Amino acid sequence: MPSDGAATGRPPLRYASEMKVDVAIVGAGLTGLSLAIALCRAGRRVAVVDARAGRPDERGAGYDARIYAIGPPAVAWLTDLKVWQGVDTGRTVRVEEMRIHGDAPRAGDGPLELSAYRAGIAELCTIAEESEIGRALERAAQHTGGLDLLRPARCVSLAHDEHQARLTLGDGREVCAQLIVGCDGANSWTRDAAGIGTRGEGYGQTAVVANLACRAPHRNRATQWFGIEEDGASSVLAWLPLPGDRVSIVWSVADALAARLLAMPEDEFVARLRVAGNHLLGDMRLEGPRLGFALRRQVAASFVAGRVAIAGDAAHQVHPLAGQGLNLGLGDVRSLAAGLDGTLDCGERRRLRAWERERKAALSEMVGVTHGLQRLFSQPHPAVRALRNLGLQAAARLPLIPSFLVSGATRA
Repeated sequence: MPSDGAATGRPPLRYASEMKVDVAIVGAGLTGLSLAIALCRAGRRVAVVDARAGRPDERGAGYDARIYAIGPPAVAWLTDLKVWQGVDTGRTVRVEEMRIHGDAPRAGDGPLELSAYRAGIAELCTIAEESEIGRALERAAQHTGGLDLLRPARCVSLAHDEHQARLTLGDGREVCAQLIVGCDGANSWTRDAAGIGTRGEGYGQTAVVANLACRAPHRNRATQWFGIEEDGASSVLAWLPLPGDRVSIVWSVADALAARLLAMPEDEFVARLRVAGNHLLGDMRLEGPRLGFALRRQVAASFVAGRVAIAGDAAHQVHPLAGQGLNLGLGDVRSLAAGLDGTLDCGERRRLRAWERERKAALSEMVGVTHGLQRLFSQPHPAVRALRNLGLQAAARLPLIPSFLVSGATRA
């Protein structure tokens, strides 16, 4: 299929005819491709438009810096779609336990422990690389009937009325659909083109991510520390287990400190990290680069505008301290695919509004938890610190509380 002229440097090719599909999806990331596969499996004709070329099938050296904690509902859904079977399980880890430490523990106080075994489930989540999930989705998409991948292709305009929606691409092609779904990330073109506003704020924090080899085994346990840095600012450090004696870290700190952590020599960075993690896993060694991602809370005013819907990061961004960003996105598209099942018109207003209400309720619950915890642990006042750590210890001592938290953490 001819590519977009802007991407090749040649004059754009013009197409006399339009493509007609049931659903057009903008964005070929994890949420976009999984939605496309689900809809096609239900008998829909789908086009996916993405400005980027397809990802390479070969695996790079080492492990991705971008690691996700995938909840059991998402794994089960991707398995039903015959996607998870394409993920190399030798590169994933099932998290069986999580320990959460407060920022001012007293002598003898232990962490809050979340256990899959005690909750009666196989695992709390599965740690997997973004690229590994992406490759499995790409391979599944290539063998899915009724799915057209248009890339690299740039969207230049969007129009919709009560009967249909239309995308115009940079090379003159037009895609006509009953519904357009934007799965094109936090800076969503689809959201802006549909006139959907957002509300939110920056946290003034950057997530520093890196992978490290460790001397001691992690025993399939994730660990999280809420901390107060020397400048009085709050921090959240998470260690997620990787295959072998390795961990992926997400260290959410104030922007100025993040800049220093990213720039300091490797041995200094590792030494500081070991102190922040109470020397839990012994000696550590960086494997791969350190990366930084600015953190913000952003929620779209609406998830639906006429025959346009948005999902995943296009609809919402949450703080990573609960590790639920991708799970929320996959929950969006899983719910949308189910909500459209059996309808003759994928853009039917009643079904889209029902889906929007469901997903806004799920988002509200998660934003309340993540935003509330971030705000609670960002208060440096000694009385507030004492109160929140007492609360954490009380939760650790009541057997029903960890089970309740596990139940919430494993929903999507």
